[in-house]
Amino acid sequence: MNKRVTLSAVLCILLTLPPAEAFAGGFQLNEHGARSMAQASAFAARANDPSAIFFNPAGLSFQRGAQIMAGATLIAPSYSYYGPSNLNSNEQWDMKNNLFYPPNVYLTNTWTDGMLKGLAIGIGLTTPFGLGTEWDDDWIGRSVTREIELQTFYVMPTISYAFNDWFSVGVGANVVFSSVMLRRAVTNFDPVLNLELEGSGDIAFSWNAGIILKPVEDISFGFTYRAETQVDFEGEADFHPPATLAALFPGGDVTTGIALPATWFAGIAWAVTEDFDVEFDLQGIGWSSYDKLALDFAVDAENTPGVSQTDVSSPKDYEDTFIARLGAEYRIPLSGIAIRAGYFYDSNPVPDKSLEPLLPDSDRHGLNIGIGLDVIPNIRLDAAYLHMIILDRVTEATSYPGGVYMDGMYTGSADLFAFNITYVF
Repeated sequence: MNKRVTLSAVLCILLTLPPAEAFAGGFQLNEHGARSMAQASAFAARANDPSAIFFNPAGLSFQRGAQIMAGATLIAPSYSYYGPSNLNSNEQWDMKNNLFYPPNVYLTNTWTDGMLKGLAIGIGLTTPFGLGTEWDDDWIGRSVTREIELQTFYVMPTISYAFNDWFSVGVGANVVFSSVMLRRAVTNFDPVLNLELEGSGDIAFSWNAGIILKPVEDISFGFTYRAETQVDFEGEADFHPPATLAALFPGGDVTTGIALPATWFAGIAWAVTEDFDVEFDLQGIGWSSYDKLALDFAVDAENTPGVSQTDVSSPKDYEDTFIARLGAEYRIPLSGIAIRAGYFYDSNPVPDKSLEPLLPDSDRHGLNIGIGLDVIPNIRLDAAYLHMIILDRVTEATSYPGGVYMDGMYTGSADLFAFNITYVF
């Protein structure tokens, strides 16, 4: 099959990403620029580089000239499962070591004089949701997942306007492209079936908006909101059955969908001195939009005699969560060098009853550092490092209806490296 995607694909994908990447609760990514990442993404009240397109579009109007900024975040996750304890086992199973490198690109222009003074436009490319995991083909949870990959690309045309030196607004559109891939075993048949799925989502749309207020010279407030995005998938499933089971598992066309949650940032920044800024942000994520995943086969047991594959509706009941962020930047006078650091606490959205190997999510702490360097007046280099501490989490999934019978403990961490180059025309 050339295209294969099902609820199982999306379910596994969307549930599997965080253990591998563990950048934000659920399967969200917030690392969209080295300058912001070094400050724990506490950036909504300043938004003073082109990544404002993601963090707060209102920030574009307080910048200058035309800019292009490009880079990527290198992500090195590590995750292990110990169990299943319900089978009296504490064996360690390690996720395969993979590297991921979601890109970000921004192009902006801000008019600083004339009739268009205060107007800014831009377009950005980011990956707010995605990545994947890969386990050994014979690991204990192979019937849940072997390999998962989800990619989302947000193209974000944006416009911003500053009414004066202390008030700016910005709005943007999100044009979302996505793809999915899944491999897993179907172990309740002999011989074991091998399910492979991959495909592309329909182009999806949503919007975002933000404001920045500077009521006094050294204080700024920022608020930004990104709307929920409904992504629908169509494709085909292939179970690779032997001839004796081919009629039971014909695969074929399937549909599913997922609501990528709405998010908001609220921040306050203080310019302690001319060269030293501190910002605190609170980010909210509307994970309650993810209440279930449903897979609909065009050919299933209800409409085709002799077929065993059936539609699936899997309740998830995720909970709304928050991330508290604190970041700072110190610009060494006359050197063109900026030193940055930050910390965040991220609560996870997965209730105990939904915890499973697809997404053994847990609360986490993020420790961030970084540096910026003005190479020449028109070029800036930024680099950042984030170490993610994921708290151990124990599950008793067999206690809940529909559990995957894999009680045990999940442990993990992740290291992220970001690099960006910005050119000011």
